[in-house]
Amino acid sequence: MAENTPRASILVPVYNSATTLRRCLQSASAQTLQDIEIIVADDASTDDGARIADFMAASDSRIRVIRLDRNGGKPAAMNTMMAQAGGEWIAVLDADDAMAPERLERLIALADARGVDMAADNLLYVDAGVPGADGSGTVLRNAFDEATGDQVIGLQDLVHAADSFGDFDFGILKPVIRRSFIVSHGLAYHEGSRLAEDFTYLLDYMVAGGRAVVSAKPMYAWTMPFGTVSRQWTTTGAGAWRYDYRGAIAANALYIARMQRLGRQDVVAMLERRGRQYGVMVNYIDAQRAAAEGRRGKAVLTLLRHPSTWGLLGRRVAGRMRRAVAA
Repeated sequence: MAENTPRASILVPVYNSATTLRRCLQSASAQTLQDIEIIVADDASTDDGARIADFMAASDSRIRVIRLDRNGGKPAAMNTMMAQAGGEWIAVLDADDAMAPERLERLIALADARGVDMAADNLLYVDAGVPGADGSGTVLRNAFDEATGDQVIGLQDLVHAADSFGDFDFGILKPVIRRSFIVSHGLAYHEGSRLAEDFTYLLDYMVAGGRAVVSAKPMYAWTMPFGTVSRQWTTTGAGAWRYDYRGAIAANALYIARMQRLGRQDVVAMLERRGRQYGVMVNYIDAQRAAAEGRRGKAVLTLLRHPSTWGLLGRRVAGRMRRAVAA
């Protein structure tokens, strides 16, 4: 390893994240592991995010800002940063999230101790409502029970837990991966879909034979896309991609074909199940849009034609009724 190679590179994809970026970068700069570089890729934002990143880079030489000419989404931004990262470990930090100061130091030590090339941790679920002065929302809960303890996971664990309708699956973990593994296996984010990009990246890692240790201690504050208390969507990185389940289905089909060529029928079955879940969301959102546009007949007809949406509709209606009673 070259003398000037940092221990870790923290990659921060940014799109219209001015309300949370300062907190995010402060958490990166405050890591107890100081031998790091922080790469920020501004994905053609239209707010003040790039200016905030430049301001913070002026006071911390470890921060480097890349400006992308066009908005290509998180996968494209991540691939651009990975190509320029020099750290022994590569960590992802979304612009509306934050890390505890000891996170990188603990996770890298844990990965080395367990002899694996990836480490991740429990998540603190943060409501996506209007952030306070520090850019954070209300912490609602952990992703999973800390009593579970640290665990080493592989492909079968990811396959077993993969449920896009579930409260948590390993696909939303925020990984710290050894750069040598990324390079030797040609790992990259799939740029054809902006939904489930972290899941497919982790899937590629696991299919390549990688294993990961997951710490039960939550050290990553993950902003939920939709706040279950505030009933608000996160405003950072918002765009039409949020509803692009058709794009997710297309990307999923490519992965199914790839896994079929590799003879991984267990993974194929999981991806087919995930594709059906994406299909449910396509039909449900189509009905929602029709109702919002005043085309109630179209909305009802869409729901009637696709009985797979009824369970989701029932859960949403029940949730609204519970909130109304509580209010």
